[in-house]
Amino acid sequence: MKYDVAVVGTGPAGLKTAEQAAARGLKTVVLEKRAKVTDSLMGELVTDKALRLLRVRPDSEYVGNKFSAIVGASLDTGASIAVDRRLLGNSYLLDEDRCQELMYERAVADGAEFRFGARVDSVTKDNGQVTGVTYNRGADSVKASLTVGADGSFSRVSETAGFTHPKWLLSYGIRFKLANCKNIDPETAYFYVGRDVGLGYLWLYPRSETEVNLGIGRVPTTGSEWHSLPPMREVLLKYMRTHEETRDAKIVGANGGVVPCAGLIPRFTDAGVALCGNSAGQVSSIVGGGVTTCLHAGSLLAQHAQRMVEQDDFSRRSVYKYEKEYRGSKLAWNIQNTGRGMWAVSRYSMLNDPLEAAEIVLRELDAATLNEIVQGHISVATVMRLFTDFLPMVFKIGRGYLKSLAVVGP
Repeated sequence: MKYDVAVVGTGPAGLKTAEQAAARGLKTVVLEKRAKVTDSLMGELVTDKALRLLRVRPDSEYVGNKFSAIVGASLDTGASIAVDRRLLGNSYLLDEDRCQELMYERAVADGAEFRFGARVDSVTKDNGQVTGVTYNRGADSVKASLTVGADGSFSRVSETAGFTHPKWLLSYGIRFKLANCKNIDPETAYFYVGRDVGLGYLWLYPRSETEVNLGIGRVPTTGSEWHSLPPMREVLLKYMRTHEETRDAKIVGANGGVVPCAGLIPRFTDAGVALCGNSAGQVSSIVGGGVTTCLHAGSLLAQHAQRMVEQDDFSRRSVYKYEKEYRGSKLAWNIQNTGRGMWAVSRYSMLNDPLEAAEIVLRELDAATLNEIVQGHISVATVMRLFTDFLPMVFKIGRGYLKSLAVVGP
Protein backbone atom coordinates (compact mmCIF):
# COMPACT_ATOMS: atom_id res chain seq x y z
CA MET A 1 0.00 0.00 0.00
CA LYS A 2 1.19 3.49 -0.81
CA TYR A 3 0.24 6.35 1.50
CA ASP A 4 -0.21 10.00 0.69
CA VAL A 5 1.74 11.01 3.78
CA ALA A 6 4.12 9.09 6.05
CA VAL A 7 4.92 10.96 9.28
CA VAL A 8 7.94 9.90 11.34
CA GLY A 9 7.68 10.95 15.00
CA THR A 10 4.84 11.78 17.42
CA GLY A 11 6.00 15.00 19.02
CA PRO A 12 3.68 18.01 18.68
CA ALA A 13 4.78 18.66 15.07
CA GLY A 14 4.28 15.06 13.96
CA LEU A 15 0.94 14.64 15.72
CA LYS A 16 -0.41 17.92 14.38
CA THR A 17 0.69 17.03 10.83
CA ALA A 18 -0.98 13.61 11.11
CA GLU A 19 -4.14 15.01 12.69
CA GLN A 20 -4.57 17.69 10.03
CA ALA A 21 -3.54 15.49 7.10
CA ALA A 22 -6.05 12.80 8.08
CA ALA A 23 -8.76 15.42 8.61
CA ARG A 24 -8.16 16.56 5.01
CA GLY A 25 -8.81 13.06 3.74
CA LEU A 26 -5.18 12.12 3.09
CA LYS A 27 -4.13 8.49 3.52
CA THR A 28 -1.76 8.89 6.48
CA VAL A 29 0.58 6.57 8.38
CA VAL A 30 2.62 7.54 11.46
CA LEU A 31 5.79 5.74 12.61
CA GLU A 32 7.00 6.12 16.20
CA LYS A 33 9.93 4.31 17.80
CA ARG A 34 8.43 4.55 21.29
CA ALA A 35 5.56 2.47 22.67
CA LYS A 36 2.95 5.25 22.87
CA VAL A 37 2.44 8.92 22.04
CA THR A 38 2.81 10.09 25.64
CA ASP A 39 6.36 8.72 25.91
CA SER A 40 7.81 11.73 24.11
CA LEU A 41 8.45 15.07 25.87
CA MET A 42 6.23 17.96 24.82
CA GLY A 43 6.63 21.55 25.97
CA GLU A 44 4.16 22.87 28.50
CA LEU A 45 4.23 26.64 29.03
CA VAL A 46 2.12 28.24 26.28
CA THR A 47 -0.07 31.23 25.41
CA ASP A 48 -3.47 31.53 23.73
CA LYS A 49 -2.03 30.87 20.26
CA ALA A 50 -1.08 27.29 21.16
CA LEU A 51 -4.58 26.64 22.52
CA ARG A 52 -6.09 27.92 19.28
CA LEU A 53 -3.85 25.61 17.27
CA LEU A 54 -4.78 22.70 19.52
CA ARG A 55 -8.44 23.72 19.35
CA VAL A 56 -8.96 23.46 23.09
CA ARG A 57 -10.53 25.88 25.57
CA PRO A 58 -8.58 27.43 28.46
CA ASP A 59 -11.03 25.89 30.93
CA SER A 60 -10.82 22.37 29.45
CA GLU A 61 -9.09 19.32 30.89
CA TYR A 62 -6.26 19.82 28.38
CA VAL A 63 -5.00 22.85 30.31
CA GLY A 64 -3.45 21.93 33.65
CA ASN A 65 -3.03 25.43 35.08
CA LYS A 66 -3.04 29.15 34.34
CA PHE A 67 -0.34 31.45 35.72
CA SER A 68 -0.72 35.05 36.86
CA ALA A 69 3.02 35.68 37.41
CA ILE A 70 6.40 34.44 36.20
CA VAL A 71 9.52 34.94 38.31
CA GLY A 72 13.13 34.74 37.18
CA ALA A 73 15.67 34.28 39.99
CA SER A 74 19.25 33.30 40.80
CA LEU A 75 19.78 30.13 42.83
CA ASP A 76 23.09 31.55 44.06
CA THR A 77 22.33 35.14 45.10
CA GLY A 78 18.54 35.37 45.24
CA ALA A 79 18.42 38.27 42.75
CA SER A 80 15.06 38.14 41.00
CA ILE A 81 12.63 39.81 38.63
CA ALA A 82 8.88 39.21 38.30
CA VAL A 83 6.41 39.60 35.45
CA ASP A 84 2.98 39.90 37.07
CA ARG A 85 -0.62 39.73 35.90
CA ARG A 86 -0.60 43.31 34.51
CA LEU A 87 2.05 42.43 31.93
CA LEU A 88 1.91 38.68 31.49
CA GLY A 89 -1.28 38.17 29.54
CA ASN A 90 -2.55 34.59 29.40
CA SER A 91 0.05 31.96 30.21
CA TYR A 92 -1.00 28.32 30.54
CA LEU A 93 0.45 24.97 31.58
CA LEU A 94 -0.66 22.25 29.20
CA ASP A 95 -1.56 18.75 30.34
CA GLU A 96 0.81 17.36 27.74
CA ASP A 97 -0.34 13.73 27.96
CA ARG A 98 -3.96 14.66 27.33
CA CYS A 99 -3.01 17.00 24.49
CA GLN A 100 -0.92 14.30 22.80
CA GLU A 101 -3.70 11.76 23.23
CA LEU A 102 -6.23 14.25 21.83
CA MET A 103 -4.27 14.76 18.60
CA TYR A 104 -3.69 11.01 18.32
CA GLU A 105 -7.38 10.20 18.79
CA ARG A 106 -8.43 12.84 16.27
CA ALA A 107 -6.02 11.44 13.70
CA VAL A 108 -7.16 7.84 14.26
CA ALA A 109 -10.82 8.88 14.04
CA ASP A 110 -10.10 10.33 10.60
CA GLY A 111 -8.36 7.20 9.38
CA ALA A 112 -4.67 7.68 10.22
CA GLU A 113 -2.70 4.52 10.94
CA PHE A 114 -0.13 4.46 13.77
CA ARG A 115 2.73 1.98 14.05
CA PHE A 116 4.54 2.07 17.38
CA GLY A 117 7.90 0.43 18.05
CA ALA A 118 8.88 1.45 14.50
CA ARG A 119 12.44 2.75 14.54
CA VAL A 120 13.21 4.34 11.17
CA ASP A 121 16.51 3.42 9.50
CA SER A 122 16.53 5.48 6.32
CA VAL A 123 14.50 7.14 3.64
CA THR A 124 14.12 5.34 0.33
CA LYS A 125 14.62 7.12 -3.00
CA ASP A 126 13.72 6.67 -6.63
CA ASN A 127 15.48 8.89 -9.20
CA GLY A 128 16.55 11.25 -6.43
CA GLN A 129 13.07 11.67 -4.94
CA VAL A 130 12.20 10.35 -1.47
CA THR A 131 9.53 7.65 -1.74
CA GLY A 132 9.19 6.45 1.87
CA VAL A 133 11.25 4.88 4.66
CA THR A 134 12.58 1.59 5.93
CA TYR A 135 12.41 0.77 9.64
CA ASN A 136 13.36 -1.81 12.27
CA ARG A 137 16.69 -2.62 10.61
CA GLY A 138 15.20 -3.00 7.17
CA ALA A 139 12.59 -5.55 8.20
CA ASP A 140 9.73 -3.26 7.22
CA SER A 141 9.10 -0.34 4.91
CA VAL A 142 6.50 2.24 3.99
CA LYS A 143 5.88 3.89 0.63
CA ALA A 144 4.50 7.43 0.58
CA SER A 145 4.17 10.34 -1.81
CA LEU A 146 5.34 12.70 0.94
CA THR A 147 7.60 11.66 3.82
CA VAL A 148 7.55 13.95 6.86
CA GLY A 149 10.55 13.95 9.21
CA ALA A 150 9.16 15.01 12.58
CA ASP A 151 11.61 12.78 14.43
CA GLY A 152 13.48 15.32 16.53
CA SER A 153 16.92 16.86 16.75
CA PHE A 154 18.69 13.65 15.67
CA SER A 155 16.30 13.00 12.79
CA ARG A 156 16.99 9.88 10.74
CA VAL A 157 14.82 11.27 7.96
CA SER A 158 16.89 14.45 7.86
CA GLU A 159 20.24 12.67 7.95
CA THR A 160 19.45 10.04 5.34
CA ALA A 161 17.63 12.46 3.03
CA GLY A 162 20.78 14.60 2.88
CA PHE A 163 19.81 17.72 4.83
CA THR A 164 22.62 19.57 6.60
CA HIS A 165 22.74 21.14 10.06
CA PRO A 166 25.56 23.69 10.17
CA LYS A 167 25.84 25.53 13.47
CA TRP A 168 23.61 22.94 15.18
CA LEU A 169 23.26 24.08 18.80
CA LEU A 170 21.29 21.83 21.15
CA SER A 171 19.73 22.15 24.58
CA TYR A 172 19.50 18.97 26.66
CA GLY A 173 16.69 18.73 29.18
CA ILE A 174 15.30 16.55 31.98
CA ARG A 175 11.99 16.99 33.76
CA PHE A 176 10.48 15.51 36.93
CA LYS A 177 6.79 15.43 37.76
CA LEU A 178 6.52 15.84 41.52
CA ALA A 179 3.68 15.08 43.94
CA ASN A 180 3.35 15.64 47.72
CA CYS A 181 4.81 19.17 47.56
CA LYS A 182 4.01 21.74 50.26
CA ASN A 183 2.92 25.38 50.24
CA ILE A 184 3.17 25.80 46.47
CA ASP A 185 1.81 29.00 44.96
CA PRO A 186 -0.09 27.50 42.01
CA GLU A 187 -0.36 30.80 40.13
CA THR A 188 3.38 31.51 39.78
CA ALA A 189 5.89 29.86 37.45
CA TYR A 190 9.62 30.11 38.19
CA PHE A 191 12.80 30.17 36.11
CA TYR A 192 16.19 29.93 37.81
CA VAL A 193 19.79 30.49 36.74
CA GLY A 194 22.77 29.32 38.76
CA ARG A 195 26.31 27.94 38.81
CA ASP A 196 25.12 24.35 38.86
CA VAL A 197 22.65 24.97 36.06
CA GLY A 198 25.22 26.20 33.52
CA LEU A 199 24.13 27.88 30.30
CA GLY A 200 20.39 27.35 30.53
CA TYR A 201 17.79 27.47 33.24
CA LEU A 202 15.91 25.41 35.79
CA TRP A 203 12.14 25.72 35.80
CA LEU A 204 9.35 25.03 38.26
CA TYR A 205 5.80 24.95 36.88
CA PRO A 206 3.09 24.26 39.49
CA ARG A 207 0.21 22.01 38.48
CA SER A 208 -1.56 22.52 41.80
CA GLU A 209 -0.75 23.39 45.43
CA THR A 210 0.90 19.97 45.87
CA GLU A 211 2.15 19.10 42.35
CA VAL A 212 4.85 20.69 40.21
CA ASN A 213 6.89 20.02 37.10
CA LEU A 214 10.57 20.58 37.87
CA GLY A 215 13.00 20.59 34.98
CA ILE A 216 16.34 21.79 33.68
CA GLY A 217 17.64 22.65 30.23
CA ARG A 218 21.34 23.13 29.51
CA VAL A 219 23.31 24.12 26.39
CA PRO A 220 26.93 22.89 26.24
CA THR A 221 29.49 25.52 25.25
CA THR A 222 32.75 23.57 25.57
CA GLY A 223 33.49 19.97 26.50
CA SER A 224 35.43 20.94 29.61
CA GLU A 225 32.66 23.26 30.80
CA TRP A 226 30.04 20.55 30.27
CA HIS A 227 31.97 17.90 32.21
CA SER A 228 32.77 20.30 35.06
CA LEU A 229 29.08 20.80 35.81
CA PRO A 230 27.09 18.41 37.99
CA PRO A 231 24.74 16.07 36.08
CA MET A 232 21.38 17.68 35.41
CA ARG A 233 19.50 15.02 37.37
CA GLU A 234 21.66 15.83 40.40
CA VAL A 235 20.88 19.54 40.04
CA LEU A 236 17.15 18.77 40.22
CA LEU A 237 17.62 16.47 43.22
CA LYS A 238 19.67 19.17 44.96
CA TYR A 239 16.92 21.70 44.36
CA MET A 240 14.40 19.31 45.88
CA ARG A 241 16.58 18.76 48.98
CA THR A 242 17.27 22.45 49.56
CA HIS A 243 13.73 23.82 49.19
CA GLU A 244 11.12 23.16 51.82
CA GLU A 245 8.30 22.98 49.26
CA THR A 246 9.85 19.98 47.49
CA ARG A 247 11.95 18.36 50.23
CA ASP A 248 9.43 15.56 50.86
CA ALA A 249 8.07 15.42 47.31
CA LYS A 250 7.76 12.18 45.37
CA ILE A 251 8.93 11.81 41.77
CA VAL A 252 5.94 10.34 39.93
CA GLY A 253 7.28 10.77 36.42
CA ALA A 254 10.48 11.66 34.57
CA ASN A 255 11.46 12.18 30.96
CA GLY A 256 13.77 14.27 28.84
CA GLY A 257 14.54 15.54 25.40
CA VAL A 258 16.87 17.49 23.14
CA VAL A 259 15.83 20.83 21.63
CA PRO A 260 17.62 22.76 18.85
CA CYS A 261 18.37 26.40 19.68
CA ALA A 262 20.11 27.86 16.63
CA GLY A 263 17.13 28.70 14.44
CA LEU A 264 15.86 27.17 11.22
CA ILE A 265 18.21 24.87 9.31
CA PRO A 266 19.35 26.08 5.85
CA ARG A 267 16.81 23.95 3.98
CA PHE A 268 14.14 21.55 5.24
CA THR A 269 12.34 20.40 2.08
CA ASP A 270 13.25 18.40 -1.01
CA ALA A 271 11.53 16.20 -3.57
CA GLY A 272 9.10 13.96 -1.69
CA VAL A 273 10.25 14.98 1.79
CA ALA A 274 9.71 17.74 4.34
CA LEU A 275 10.99 18.25 7.88
CA CYS A 276 8.77 19.57 10.64
CA GLY A 277 9.34 20.59 14.27
CA ASN A 278 12.69 20.06 15.99
CA SER A 279 14.25 18.37 12.97
CA ALA A 280 13.79 21.61 10.99
CA GLY A 281 14.89 23.83 13.87
CA GLN A 282 11.35 25.20 14.22
CA VAL A 283 11.84 26.01 17.90
CA SER A 284 12.13 29.28 19.79
CA SER A 285 15.22 29.14 22.01
CA ILE A 286 13.78 31.77 24.38
CA VAL A 287 11.12 29.45 25.78
CA GLY A 288 13.03 26.27 24.93
CA GLY A 289 10.15 24.08 23.82
CA GLY A 290 8.46 25.67 20.86
CA VAL A 291 5.07 23.97 21.13
CA THR A 292 3.37 26.80 19.26
CA THR A 293 5.95 26.90 16.46
CA CYS A 294 5.74 23.13 15.99
CA LEU A 295 1.93 23.05 15.98
CA HIS A 296 1.89 25.88 13.45
CA ALA A 297 4.38 24.04 11.24
CA GLY A 298 2.35 20.81 11.34
CA SER A 299 -0.86 22.61 10.41
CA LEU A 300 0.82 24.43 7.55
CA LEU A 301 2.51 21.30 6.23
CA ALA A 302 -0.81 19.41 6.17
CA GLN A 303 -2.36 22.19 4.08
CA HIS A 304 0.46 21.93 1.57
CA ALA A 305 0.33 18.13 1.62
CA GLN A 306 -3.30 18.33 0.50
CA ARG A 307 -2.29 20.68 -2.32
CA MET A 308 0.48 18.31 -3.41
CA VAL A 309 -1.90 15.34 -3.47
CA GLU A 310 -4.53 17.25 -5.44
CA GLN A 311 -1.92 18.39 -7.97
CA ASP A 312 -0.05 15.06 -7.85
CA ASP A 313 3.14 17.09 -7.56
CA PHE A 314 5.77 16.17 -4.96
CA SER A 315 8.69 17.73 -6.76
CA ARG A 316 11.35 19.76 -4.99
CA ARG A 317 9.72 22.99 -6.17
CA SER A 318 6.25 21.92 -5.02
CA VAL A 319 7.34 20.77 -1.55
CA TYR A 320 9.40 23.96 -1.12
CA LYS A 321 6.21 26.04 -1.16
CA TYR A 322 5.58 24.82 2.42
CA GLU A 323 9.05 25.93 3.48
CA LYS A 324 8.71 29.29 1.74
CA GLU A 325 5.42 30.07 3.48
CA TYR A 326 6.76 28.96 6.86
CA ARG A 327 9.88 31.10 6.54
CA GLY A 328 7.69 34.10 5.78
CA SER A 329 5.67 33.78 9.00
CA LYS A 330 6.13 35.89 12.11
CA LEU A 331 6.87 32.77 14.14
CA ALA A 332 9.77 31.91 11.83
CA TRP A 333 11.07 35.48 12.17
CA ASN A 334 11.07 35.08 15.95
CA ILE A 335 12.82 31.71 15.69
CA GLN A 336 15.60 33.17 13.57
CA ASN A 337 16.09 36.15 15.87
CA THR A 338 16.19 34.08 19.05
CA GLY A 339 18.49 31.58 17.31
CA ARG A 340 20.98 34.32 16.53
CA GLY A 341 20.69 35.51 20.11
CA MET A 342 21.40 32.02 21.42
CA TRP A 343 24.51 31.75 19.28
CA ALA A 344 25.67 35.08 20.67
CA VAL A 345 25.15 33.85 24.23
CA SER A 346 26.95 30.56 23.56
CA ARG A 347 29.96 32.38 22.09
CA TYR A 348 29.99 34.80 24.99
CA SER A 349 30.00 31.85 27.39
CA MET A 350 33.10 30.31 25.84
CA LEU A 351 35.39 33.00 27.25
CA ASN A 352 33.22 34.83 29.78
CA ASP A 353 31.02 34.09 32.75
CA PRO A 354 27.39 33.74 31.57
CA LEU A 355 26.17 33.66 35.17
CA GLU A 356 27.68 37.07 35.82
CA ALA A 357 25.75 38.43 32.83
CA ALA A 358 22.57 36.76 34.07
CA GLU A 359 23.00 38.36 37.48
CA ILE A 360 23.37 41.79 35.83
CA VAL A 361 20.15 41.27 33.90
CA LEU A 362 18.24 40.11 36.98
CA ARG A 363 19.40 43.15 38.94
CA GLU A 364 18.90 45.79 36.26
CA LEU A 365 16.13 44.77 33.85
CA ASP A 366 12.52 45.78 34.55
CA ALA A 367 9.58 43.39 34.27
CA ALA A 368 7.96 45.12 31.29
CA THR A 369 11.12 44.83 29.21
CA LEU A 370 11.64 41.21 30.22
CA ASN A 371 8.08 40.41 29.19
CA GLU A 372 8.61 42.02 25.77
CA ILE A 373 11.76 39.97 25.21
CA VAL A 374 10.18 36.67 26.32
CA GLN A 375 7.03 37.23 24.26
CA GLY A 376 9.14 38.04 21.19
CA HIS A 377 7.71 41.47 20.40
CA ILE A 378 10.38 43.86 21.67
CA SER A 379 9.86 47.33 20.17
CA VAL A 380 12.35 49.79 18.67
CA ALA A 381 11.60 52.16 21.55
CA THR A 382 12.51 49.46 24.06
CA VAL A 383 15.77 48.71 22.25
CA MET A 384 16.71 52.41 22.34
CA ARG A 385 15.89 52.59 26.04
CA LEU A 386 18.08 49.57 26.72
CA PHE A 387 21.01 51.35 25.09
CA THR A 388 20.48 54.49 27.18
CA ASP A 389 19.07 53.50 30.58
CA PHE A 390 21.10 50.28 30.76
CA LEU A 391 24.20 51.28 28.82
CA PRO A 392 26.64 50.01 31.50
CA MET A 393 24.93 46.61 31.47
CA VAL A 394 24.88 46.42 27.66
CA PHE A 395 28.50 47.55 27.45
CA LYS A 396 29.71 45.01 30.00
CA ILE A 397 27.97 42.09 28.31
CA GLY A 398 28.77 43.34 24.81
CA ARG A 399 32.46 43.73 25.60
CA GLY A 400 32.61 40.08 26.62
CA TYR A 401 30.82 39.02 23.46
CA LEU A 402 33.21 40.97 21.25
CA LYS A 403 36.12 39.31 23.03
CA SER A 404 34.62 35.93 22.17
CA LEU A 405 34.13 36.89 18.51
CA ALA A 406 37.76 37.96 18.27
CA VAL A 407 38.86 34.44 19.25
CA VAL A 408 36.24 32.06 17.84
CA GLY A 409 34.98 34.10 14.88
CA PRO A 410 31.46 35.21 13.89
